[in-house]
Amino acid sequence: MAKIENRIKENPKLEQNKLSDGRISLYLEYYLGREEKLVVDENGNQVYYESGKMAGKPKFQVKHNRRKENLQGNRIKIA
Repeated sequence: MAKIENRIKENPKLEQNKLSDGRISLYLEYYLGREEKLVVDENGNQVYYESGKMAGKPKFQVKHNRRKENLQGNRIKIA
């Protein structure tokens, strides 16, 4: 029997940016959820997928809401 793995996402997620002077800046990225909007054409009619497994189903535009929070005073110099 196949093992089912749980996909657990970290929230907040610790991320890093490399600065131009060689230091690393740490920040937390929070995932706040998502918003879905129906896709409409220029006439205001709902748009549907035309091919593939989603054929005949309505198209949605998805926006993921995230927020970044810088961690102050923790820049690390790397060689």
